[in-house]
Amino acid sequence: MREQNPGIRSWLHFGDLDPDGFCILENLRRKTGIDFRSWKIDLLSLKKYRVYAKELNQNDRTKAENLIREEKYTEILSYMLQQGVKLEQEIISWKEEADKIKL
Repeated sequence: MREQNPGIRSWLHFGDLDPDGFCILENLRRKTGIDFRSWKIDLLSLKKYRVYAKELNQNDRTKAENLIREEKYTEILSYMLQQGVKLEQEIISWKEEADKIKL
């Protein structure tokens, strides 16, 4: 991937704000050797769009706890567990586009 795009200096990943989203980010890093940075997969975005959040299921909770044990994404995953919420990336895209139209 990097070889086909030599001019790209920064690689971003925009995914769901849930444990699976962070697992995908880790998988991208591991399989490509590229230090992907998350884009809008952060606590600020989760709090901003919390009204659109869905409830965590037990599988989400287990994955979050495992990632926390690995000391990965501890702040946001702890918040997710405490609040029992997750958020799909499509909500962020939709809401930001809808806000642009209102301008």
